[in-house]
Amino acid sequence: MPTETKTILSQIANTIRGLALDAIDAANSGHPGLPLGCGEIMAVLYGRFLRHDPSAPNWRGRDRFILSAGHGSMALYSSLHLAGFGLSIEDLKKFRQLHSPTAGHPEFGEAAGIETTTGPLGQGIATAVGLALADKHVAARTGTQALLTNQTVVLVGDGCIMEGISAEASSLAGHLKLDNLIVIYDSNDICLDGPISETLSEDVSKRYSAYGWHVTQIDGHDIIQVENALDNARNRTDAPSLIIAKTTIGKGSPKYEGSSEAHGKAFGPEESLATKHALGITNTTPFSVQDEIYAYFTSRRQAQTETRLAWESAFSEWAANHSESAALWNQLTNTASESIETAIRSAEVKTGLATRAISQALLQLIHDGCPNVIGGSADLSCSDSTLMKKGGILSADNFSARNIKYGVREFAMAAINSGLYLSGNLKPFCGTFLTFSDYMKNAIRLAALMNLGVTYQFTHDSLFLGEDGPTHQPIEHLAGLRSMPNLTVFRPADINETKASWIHALRAKNPTALILSRQGINDSLPTSIDGALKGGYILQKESEGSVDYAILATGSELSLAVETADALRAKGRSCRVISLPSFELFDAQSEGYRNDVLGQANQYVSIEAQSSFGWHKYVGRSGVTVAIDQFGLSAPAKELAKQFGFTVDAILARLGETSA
Repeated sequence: MPTETKTILSQIANTIRGLALDAIDAANSGHPGLPLGCGEIMAVLYGRFLRHDPSAPNWRGRDRFILSAGHGSMALYSSLHLAGFGLSIEDLKKFRQLHSPTAGHPEFGEAAGIETTTGPLGQGIATAVGLALADKHVAARTGTQALLTNQTVVLVGDGCIMEGISAEASSLAGHLKLDNLIVIYDSNDICLDGPISETLSEDVSKRYSAYGWHVTQIDGHDIIQVENALDNARNRTDAPSLIIAKTTIGKGSPKYEGSSEAHGKAFGPEESLATKHALGITNTTPFSVQDEIYAYFTSRRQAQTETRLAWESAFSEWAANHSESAALWNQLTNTASESIETAIRSAEVKTGLATRAISQALLQLIHDGCPNVIGGSADLSCSDSTLMKKGGILSADNFSARNIKYGVREFAMAAINSGLYLSGNLKPFCGTFLTFSDYMKNAIRLAALMNLGVTYQFTHDSLFLGEDGPTHQPIEHLAGLRSMPNLTVFRPADINETKASWIHALRAKNPTALILSRQGINDSLPTSIDGALKGGYILQKESEGSVDYAILATGSELSLAVETADALRAKGRSCRVISLPSFELFDAQSEGYRNDVLGQANQYVSIEAQSSFGWHKYVGRSGVTVAIDQFGLSAPAKELAKQFGFTVDAILARLGETSA
């Protein structure tokens, strides 16, 4: 590296540090430790290594950078400002302020160059695995290995390394030999609560070597070592790379360098000024940037644009000479077509199946009609019915396959799916049992926060899975998922409603959770695909006059609602049965539609073999909720139905209507 280049990169490193200190002091809130400790790493990444073009931030051939240790967000924002991604000095001055793009942790969609939302530690590395895997998959499917040579680079801290999701994701990445993935470990021996020696004594290098990674250790403050390590990682073709960069947290701070106190609080103007002096920053005016640094990045952007244009020219030439593969490339970026919706609507599916089996039958159509759909399961594809039978099993030797075996790694699976979607080419889904959705919840939450169109197939959806007992019988899970903003939850009752759930999921730009049964269901009900797509509709309307009972139900309990209504009608009662497969879609309908469906009944009843939580907004304070608000038992489903009151006789008794 020429001396003048090293000099300018050193200046960039200190500029990143200075801007971070200024923004954190302005907000009186933030985390200066990482920006101070990783100045050289960020300078090399944005000043030399990353292949991207700020004038076309979504260029498909770009390298991606993810700050998994999202608390150090000012390191990213300062770098994006210098690199020309559109963040202004005014944006930096509004760090952590209302409606500012410079949020406390990086938020996807708030500013160009932020590839994913991070914050909950460890999720950045798992999402990065999804991005790297997507590149491998798309390249293998389309034959663009020579074009998709881009890298996914992640900066992690001690917290990310300790979080279990990083173990899950890193293990899978090593198994799949994702050599387009580079993780830089900011190893400063300090975590928020004190020295890392109090909580971590493992040899991280040996751990990652055991995963099948290439591991190297460097001085994270040595610009040449940082650049060489990154270049070597880019050139590896057999394994993902971990660069353990030994750094000093809070570098330069007279009071806080090397201590946990540097991690997460504003230094204040006096200590920040002393830190700048210690670092050799001569212009200590807040938010100042030397002209030569802006000039350096202006020149760099010109070269980056030329690189992008050359890539796009090569891509156009490839597309002209590979028309079939180019057509597939275009299909991979498309949303659901009318033809696949027509195929789903008209599909003939065997009756009496569990909704998980109905879904699997539809997945075979989706495989053929939606080339961008890719799916997988946490070691349960044979049970949660997620396997696309013609899709093959993805592996390090076969990245073109469309079924991913995630192993028992639910949390990482969910975050990896976010990365697959963020690639821009794929529409991923993943599956496990509903009770294990809790393992995935935080990753689902980030997908909902980012409005990512990922689909989660959760099976074994209620008490009625039976003999596996209370550890596997979901109780509170539906209520928990329904409480999450931007997540559409769908619990279909039969073939038609399962078709509707997949039609919605394929259309959706936000995540969808399909809640499916293990047991067979009644397919003789007059259900409606279009009604289900509205989230709720009248399944059976009352005869003329007032309504004695309006019975609302979802999933397999819809048939019990119909049986209960039949028994009540035999007693001369007027009944309306309402199917409500998706609270979210129903609530999105007009007030008039919702009022027409719910009507004005003398008594409202809900039936669902889950928690009653959330039902009273439909049935009212005086409504009867046939639900289960305790943990289940191990027994056959029919015995559990009697034990917990999911029978016609038990419901009639709850309503004061004897069966005699």
